[in-house]
Amino acid sequence: MDADGTPTTQQFLFPRRTTRAIIVTRKTGTNRLNPHTLVVELSTELEGLCAALRKDYSSLSSRIRTLEHRVSCGCNGVTLRLHFPSFRQGKPTVSDLIQTIATFLPPFALPRSEINAVTKLYGSIDVDAYNAKVTQLYQSAVTLFIRANRATNRNGEAGELLLYLLTEWILAAPQILAKMSLKTNRDMPVHGADGIHIGYNSTNGALLIYWGESKLYADVNQAINAAIDSVCAASDPEKTQHELSLIQRNIDFAGLTESAKRALLRYLDPFDEASNHWEGIPTCLIGFDFSGFQKAAQAKNNAEATFQQLAEEHLKTLSPTITTKLTAAGLDDQTIELFFFPLPSVQRFRDVFQKHIGWK
Repeated sequence: MDADGTPTTQQFLFPRRTTRAIIVTRKTGTNRLNPHTLVVELSTELEGLCAALRKDYSSLSSRIRTLEHRVSCGCNGVTLRLHFPSFRQGKPTVSDLIQTIATFLPPFALPRSEINAVTKLYGSIDVDAYNAKVTQLYQSAVTLFIRANRATNRNGEAGELLLYLLTEWILAAPQILAKMSLKTNRDMPVHGADGIHIGYNSTNGALLIYWGESKLYADVNQAINAAIDSVCAASDPEKTQHELSLIQRNIDFAGLTESAKRALLRYLDPFDEASNHWEGIPTCLIGFDFSGFQKAAQAKNNAEATFQQLAEEHLKTLSPTITTKLTAAGLDDQTIELFFFPLPSVQRFRDVFQKHIGWK
């Protein structure tokens, strides 16, 4: 980590594991077990799988603030979250944020198996040689990210990377499939979610599958509309099956042990009782221009605290609109995670990020 607290390019290779767990493997045919016994047994395997993949992202709190608020949505299951760049001398540290999140491009864009192949070399080869491997890995991720966005007519959205980090950090849901490498394959249609993450429901033992998409618009209402359209699409059974098939076909690149792969695939097998115990949860990053940054700057030393008040007030005004639109779309009972991320300028955020990674 640099002196200013910004993670180095190599930091992503040495995440601090929050939990160590042993994955329990099956030795007998589980299809004959009663559903309750099956859920208890598989939940142990699932909990271990998620714990093994989970990382500690608490260092991001110096760059990304979490607004603690009491604003709720009128729809059951919908969670409204709000995060924003930290302040320094009365101004949001957007450039620092971009530099920081860019260091996580490798685990976001590249298959976990490819990253694991490099981390295993640590201590077994010369330091300079290892650093060269790390640099090469980062460059590969940047190149892949740019190629994938060009192939899908995207603009190198920093929002995709930001949502990836928030999902891993705030929801403690590790990414199970890096879709960037798939987007550059012309023979493999991968339209749909920007990212696929998994989690574990400790209450009922279910596998949680998060479908994530990022929406960055200057106007917050346009961003909300786009987000709801994406949630509707993610809830379509045909598109859900498409996402599940991507996991099944590419699970060998997820960097999982054989027992972990078997456990996960059982949840996706329609002939297995475990397939009745997974839950799909759409997640969406809603980035938008917010004038509260300019107003907060006038408070100088109290800028961040002032901004938090303005942001909560704004979220409170948006909540009824979100409730109305979700209800109209028939999503009032759907579990949904919405991450609101106000910015001084969405366009500048996009431009600075693209310049930082060499897109422009």
